[in-house]
Amino acid sequence: MNTAQRHHRGELIAGLRALATFLDSHPHVPVPRYGTVRVSVHTNYDTDARSEAEAIAEVERIAAVLGTTPTVENGHHVAGAEFGRVRYEAILITQAAMSRREALDSYRDAITLDDIEGV
Repeated sequence: MNTAQRHHRGELIAGLRALATFLDSHPHVPVPRYGTVRVSVHTNYDTDARSEAEAIAEVERIAAVLGTTPTVENGHHVAGAEFGRVRYEAILITQAAMSRREALDSYRDAITLDDIEGV
């Protein structure tokens, strides 16, 4: 881990602790009632991975550290663990999956509801 990564990591941890202290000392400030608060690491951006294969390997490495097995579905590689209502997760979305999504989205403006409803 280089100096910049160490600094960024320290800032995140300090911020999480500051948030926990703030919420603990201000019980009338609402917190999410439902769902999980997520801390997501995108291994193709947030690590030193230089290729998609290295980013996938990083998801697998993080899964091992968390004591879990990564899930792979439609080009999404995810490893995560819950800490109460907080989830830490490592994610890699393959270029093929992103390309499929871009192709799907390319049709978004081809049909409008006005055309269908005759408005």
